[in-house]
Amino acid sequence: MGTRTKIILGVALAAVVGGLYGLSEFNREPETAAQKKAVEIVSATELHDAFLSDETAANARYVGTSEQAIRFTGIVRSVEEPYGGKVSVVLETADALAGIVCEFEESAVPAAWKVGDRVSLKGICTGVNDLIPDVILVRCVAVE
Repeated sequence: MGTRTKIILGVALAAVVGGLYGLSEFNREPETAAQKKAVEIVSATELHDAFLSDETAANARYVGTSEQAIRFTGIVRSVEEPYGGKVSVVLETADALAGIVCEFEESAVPAAWKVGDRVSLKGICTGVNDLIPDVILVRCVAVE
């Protein structure tokens, strides 16, 4: 086998391996909060108040530089209708116009949850909504 053939085979092999790796990364599902250790344990009201009082400090603490899970408790204000396979559960805060919006996979929301229930959750905080001062958490899961 000549040098040229070895080079062509090496390049082809590298392309196949690179393509397979790229395909596996493209199809990889993001981690849910259930797969992450909670870095903070707070109430929904404390979480919301932290963002209202100092958004920069709250982002540093709860959002961080990489995804981190937060465990929190609160009272269910509403459970929104499923949209695109996702369900938003909104928790009460001291502000009647704002809440903690928790995005769940439709299959992950406990069927027994109703308005007024005290619940425990774990989610990945993405920060505060600029239009309405809701704190947004994604890939949430119920915690027993």
